[in-house]
Amino acid sequence: MAQNLIVQTTTIADAYQAAHNNALALDRSVMGRFELTGRDRLDLLQRMSTNNMAALKQGEGAATILTTALARIIDRLIVYERGETAIALCGVGRIATVRGWLQKHIFYQDQIKTRDVSSEWAHIGLFGAQADAVADRLAAGVSELPLHHFREVSLTPSAPLIIARSYPIAGGGYTLLTVGAERDALRARLVAEGVTVVQDDLDMQVYQGLRIEAGIPEAGAELTEDYIPLEAGLWDAVSFKKGCYIGQEIIARMESRNKLARTLVHVRLSAVAAVGTSIQAGERTVGTLTSVAALPTGEVYALGYVKTDALSEPWQVVDEQNSVISVQPIAVAQR
Repeated sequence: MAQNLIVQTTTIADAYQAAHNNALALDRSVMGRFELTGRDRLDLLQRMSTNNMAALKQGEGAATILTTALARIIDRLIVYERGETAIALCGVGRIATVRGWLQKHIFYQDQIKTRDVSSEWAHIGLFGAQADAVADRLAAGVSELPLHHFREVSLTPSAPLIIARSYPIAGGGYTLLTVGAERDALRARLVAEGVTVVQDDLDMQVYQGLRIEAGIPEAGAELTEDYIPLEAGLWDAVSFKKGCYIGQEIIARMESRNKLARTLVHVRLSAVAAVGTSIQAGERTVGTLTSVAALPTGEVYALGYVKTDALSEPWQVVDEQNSVISVQPIAVAQR
């Protein structure tokens, strides 16, 4: 398939419009992908992470968080249970850290192996207003599945295609996984379904703008060891009914006492400000911007952490030129 038949847009503005009016495909292979095999693959995740992973059945997926002993975020994993194996997605540049952390906690009697399959599996993100309709044409009924659950179909006679519900961006969101050699075949199939495909060197920039507009936190920005999962709004990735895991005591205490020191917020800014800029409430510094995106529409969206006792106060930021930028809250992030 000729490259010019696959790449449908070469500008950020066109990609943004495609997402909000139709559907958009972005290469997300910068995320890490590793495979877990062996009888105890889900047991390891059960005792090492925040969610109830032991309950996963074939075709089901879940988000779960690896945390330190102080309940700080190492990374968020999205795990897909395939029956004999599971595939886990992790943050950009985090696969060595994640696999190393898991490996340190595998006991000699455990039957489990992890393997980096980032080069073996291609990862395409499908987003936008018509993403549900496109996904259903690829695998009937996938849009009705719970978050992170998936269908596995055939892209070609020798290539499986995993289509999983993901966090919605510009309307809908799906993770598509297939063997790396069939990446362009998958992109061509999406083009045939009316999806706009972005040229490779714009994928990351387009994705960052859309995910910040949607209020979705990301590893390396909002999801770091500076924060605790409940502060990051990751309630969907935490089970309060499962057994022990690293960091559980602190997370359970925060939930039972309903006391978070800070909270991730999704906001709109009146002008662009740099990541790391302090958020002010009057003369008091109450938070920090962690992600900022200036969109083709001229709107500026951001994510940041704010002290919980300042959530009801008006906020502003001051840029490097000492100009005051207003901050309009959209929501407390819940991703």
